[in-house]
Amino acid sequence: MLVRYYHDDLRKVMVEHLGSLEILRVDAASLEKVLCDFFVKNNIPWQNLVSLLMDSCAVMRGSKTGLETRIQQHCPNLLDVDGDSCHHIHNAAKKFSEGFDGYLERVFSDLQVDHQWSPDQVMYLKEVAMILNLPVSSPQRGFVNHRWLSAYDASMATHAMMPAYQVLYYGFLSTADKELYKEPLESIFTKHNVNQTARARVEVVQDKLAKKGMTPQGRERKKRICQKLWHEETTTVLQLSLYKGVLAILKDYVMIFQGSQTLVHKLHDRQLELFLAYLACFVKAEHITKLSPRALRELVLEDHMLLPSKDVYVGQEADTFRSQNPKHALLVPFLASVRKAYITTAVYLQKKLPLNSPTLIALSALDPLLRGHSQATLQLKRLSAMLNHLLPEDQDLSRELVQFSVDLTLPRYKEGDGMVDWWGHVFHQPGKYPALSALAKCCLSIFHGPRVESSFSLMNEIIDQRSGNMNVETFNAIQTAKYVLQSRGQTAVQMFERSDVKFGESLGESFSLQDVVNDGPSPEEEVVHPERPDPGEAEEAYHSDVEAHGIALDDDLPHITLTSENFSLSGLCEKLCVLLKFFTVQ
Repeated sequence: MLVRYYHDDLRKVMVEHLGSLEILRVDAASLEKVLCDFFVKNNIPWQNLVSLLMDSCAVMRGSKTGLETRIQQHCPNLLDVDGDSCHHIHNAAKKFSEGFDGYLERVFSDLQVDHQWSPDQVMYLKEVAMILNLPVSSPQRGFVNHRWLSAYDASMATHAMMPAYQVLYYGFLSTADKELYKEPLESIFTKHNVNQTARARVEVVQDKLAKKGMTPQGRERKKRICQKLWHEETTTVLQLSLYKGVLAILKDYVMIFQGSQTLVHKLHDRQLELFLAYLACFVKAEHITKLSPRALRELVLEDHMLLPSKDVYVGQEADTFRSQNPKHALLVPFLASVRKAYITTAVYLQKKLPLNSPTLIALSALDPLLRGHSQATLQLKRLSAMLNHLLPEDQDLSRELVQFSVDLTLPRYKEGDGMVDWWGHVFHQPGKYPALSALAKCCLSIFHGPRVESSFSLMNEIIDQRSGNMNVETFNAIQTAKYVLQSRGQTAVQMFERSDVKFGESLGESFSLQDVVNDGPSPEEEVVHPERPDPGEAEEAYHSDVEAHGIALDDDLPHITLTSENFSLSGLCEKLCVLLKFFTVQ
């Protein structure tokens, strides 16, 4: 579990590790019990919880028995910010690819596996790319089917390296196919200005690869790759063009909200922009541009609203091919698949994105650019009604909002400035906006992206083959310490440095760590142990002294005292729980 809250002293929004819990049975009831026990054990009031952000599986967000529904019994004023929108967009990319039966995904996977255990083939691929003057990109980078739109990244890399792949895999073609595609290969060489010496080198590379021993699986895989690169080149290029164009719309959204910047005020607008931009690819603009968010949510796509096949967006290369070959045999089935993919994905986005969410619309009013507009004041009042239980009862928020909307002492805000920094100026005006400050701190704590995914990366750095038996308590402590350091941008030495720690205080001496660094013999001096006689003295001097065993080392030797208050990992956890006045959990 990660927690997000505004830190008054540091004047920034913090994301820290709240806890890692061991769960044997993963269902909503078990998760609820574990969370309740954790909150009780750490004395965290449920009413301080502003919102939860989880993926949209039935266990987490089921409308009847999901975890979020169960938590609302303990926290009835829990703010509904919907599920993780980046997960929705990720699933939308998966839905879009279903219209093409995973054609490109199989290409990406075959290319990755074919190079994964062949360093010589990777070396030859890079050499061919350099000969063709192409940006070198290795397929080993780890394509994971639809994982965070990796299909888009793979499409971009594969399209850029397409000529290099064709030249490399030409060597694996049969003799008849080599003769068939000899002229297209020459066209690639000519287009990329490859001289005769370089062509001769390419032939050597192709011959070496063709003579390599291959397993039956490897032979079949290369056969599939050659089929897609040479025999079905047109289909491959058309789909790469489509993926590059359409998935870029989805990728842009994910790149914005999976970062660490606080952008909760942009959620509604960005989701609306994303949905409209996607619809515009295949729907006539006049049917969507003037619709309200509610109308867009309820829109039923009919045939007369859709663009004709010749105008549907398919990416630059596919559009050029369509205009030059309007009657090509592959064009009709391709465009039919494109329309099906567009409609299916649009229906999914329409269902999953909270386009008409009152909560997200109200959160938009946090944008400093909207200050001074009557609608912003109205939405902030609605937001205060949702979080009224967390606001001070003795303060007049309505009066504060009126004053806030016309306050000339607040700094000007420009698009791109840090919103949290700007609101920090509001928070640190003593007594001027107490209720509004509490409201804004609640809202700034809201998660809006998959930050919990980053904790899995940190987990991989801790748990490996050698530490697979680590217990949950140890892992929990390490994660907590890592997040505390990360959120403050400090190393352990910087955070726990204490100028009051001295050596030898019990001996009446006083010297610091720097004294130890500066003290000691020079390089020219002979080092002799103070308790040990000169090597030239009698051998008896080296015999152990029985009485010496009675010396209390703890009393006589210099030492450092580390207090649990400052250095205990459990102490860090306790301090974090105290800070959680307004917070959200992911």
